Order: sequence, then structure tokens, then C-alpha cells
Amino acid sequence: MTKDIVLFGIYSILHFIAIFALTRESVFFLPLKIIPILILIVYLAKERAKLQKRGKLVLFGLIFSLFGDSFLALPGNQFFVPGLGSFLIAQLIYSYAFSVGSKLAPLRAIPFVIFGLLFFYQLVPHLGALLIPVGVYISAICLMGWRSSARVADSRVYGLGLFGALIFMISDSIIAYSMFLNPSMDRQVAGLLIMVTYYLAQLLIYLATKVEELNPTDRKST
Repeated sequence: MTKDIVLFGIYSILHFIAIFALTRESVFFLPLKIIPILILIVYLAKERAKLQKRGKLVLFGLIFSLFGDSFLALPGNQFFVPGLGSFLIAQLIYSYAFSVGSKLAPLRAIPFVIFGLLFFYQLVPHLGALLIPVGVYISAICLMGWRSSARVADSRVYGLGLFGALIFMISDSIIAYSMFLNPSMDRQVAGLLIMVTYYLAQLLIYLATKVEELNPTDRKST
């Protein structure tokens, strides 16, 4: 196991502990939340000279995710929309990255469109002023899922990217569920579920880039 993955795992676990041990107001909460993604950014940026277009896009997606993490870790709900906006940009960047050199594959969009419409339909009565921002964000995560499913890559890279995108969708769905559909859900349990799936999703997308562009000898042919 490489150093980047070990460090990512250690600091992810530390944040999981912080979810139960600290409050958002703690000076340590924000750093512990963003360090895992910062590790991925640093290790990918160190190899930026080797990165192709897709890899550079993933790097920018991680950076905007870091902004989103930072906004959502701050106390108060006033940072929810900036955090949502940062993640929206990250999702669009990932969608573009998955689309580089890939086919359109419109039929593969069908399950993501169905999921997005059904989930948004459930959320609509609870959204209020957030109706449009949340609707746009759901469209973005479904777009990312579709583009990851249409990606042209060998089996290992394809699987890492696709599962990363799907788990990202699950993480965001847990956020929406806990905020709007089940606001009485235990905040710490919701936070743990959100962050476990979120970190795993980002790690898988990172690994897809690393295998494809930095360690091509590790790739398995289809």
C-alpha cells in the first residue's frame, strides 16, 4: 500500500472520530475534515507534469471539492449554498473528465435520469427556497454518473471511476435524505455515513486517475 493511501486512510479515520468527539465550532474540526482530500490533491499535484487532460481535470475537481468541504464544515447553515456550489463545479469537472475521449452513449443516461427525477420528486415538498439549487445539483450528480458509465477505459480504470461516481451519488443522497426527508436523523450517524461514502468516492476517482496516467503498468486490459 502506497504512502498516499496510508495517509489518506489514517486521516480519514481521525475525521470519523472527530465527528463524534468534536463539534463544528472546534478549531480542529475543519482541518481534520479537509486533510484527506488535501493529501490526494498534493500527491496528484506532485505528478502534474505526467497528467493528461483527464488527470488535470480530476485535480481541479478535488480542489473544488476541498472548497466545498471547507464551507460545509463551518458552523451555521449560511455556508450550505456556497458549499453546494463548490461541489456542483466539482461534479461538472468530473463529468467533463469522464467524457474526455469517451462516447456519448445516451441510453446509459436513462437510469440516472430516472433516479434523479424520482429522488427530486421526493424532495420537492421539503426544499422551499432551495428548490432550484438542489434541482440543479441533482442534475449534476446524475450527469456525473452517466458520464462515468460512458467512459472509455480499460476494465480496472472504468470500474474505479464508475464506482467512485456511484458512491459519490450515494453520499450526496444521504445528505439530502438527512437534511430534508429525515431531519430528525442523528447528526453524527448521518455525518459518518456521508463522510465514509464521500471519502471512498474521492479515493476511487483518484485511484482511477493514478492507475490510468501515473501507473499505467498496473492497468488490466479489457
